[in-house]
Amino acid sequence: MPELTDQEGRFLALLDELKDAPGLDVLFEERGLVDEYIGDADEAFELIAEERGVLLDSSLRRSYLRFEGLSSHWAVERPDLYLTGEFSLQHIAAAMLVPGVEPAVDEPSEQESRLYTELRPFDEHPRGGGGSLAALRVPPGATVPEVWYYQATRGVFRMDIGYPEYLDALLVTKGTYGWQYLFTEVALDDIDFQGAAENIHNMLQVFPEIFPEHDYTPFARRLAERLGKEGGDTA
Repeated sequence: MPELTDQEGRFLALLDELKDAPGLDVLFEERGLVDEYIGDADEAFELIAEERGVLLDSSLRRSYLRFEGLSSHWAVERPDLYLTGEFSLQHIAAAMLVPGVEPAVDEPSEQESRLYTELRPFDEHPRGGGGSLAALRVPPGATVPEVWYYQATRGVFRMDIGYPEYLDALLVTKGTYGWQYLFTEVALDDIDFQGAAENIHNMLQVFPEIFPEHDYTPFARRLAERLGKEGGDTA
């Protein structure tokens, strides 16, 4: 196997964290091979430029993952709590070369249809995510992709973080279902998002105990903001 980058090492460590976590069951795991066909970040970004006409900012190269696939589906079950999540990552070159996603509405407007065709999935949740995924969108002339969260029955939501920050957050949330809503403008006290809010609350209850080396305070603060509350304790 080629020598791994620091970023790739972090994500293999994420899989190890999940596998070794007390009280957490890994239901599915994929550790894909390094995609040597597309090559390193320089070669991948050159391919994106050639195939899509998109010149991505060089700062994104530190986030590049070469794995053909990297996935985990996991669950924590306790007498008073059930928490689950997943991620299924493909590298940015693979994401940028695939078509868009199906509209989440029956009769999308022209603007909505255009948006859906511009989304490039990079983190899918096929085993229990109810048709959710995260996707990149690069507006014309842009060099830094937007990140959007797609849910098959609710539509799409622009996230207020970029691709590197998404991956950084994924290392902490481990793919808890609905964590992406923390970085959108939705009101998590709305009935449509109560399930996601409960998942995130449960994450903040158990993950500081299971993964004490990670800081969950920023996520607790964001949850409090989305619920219209003060504070941000993980307790």
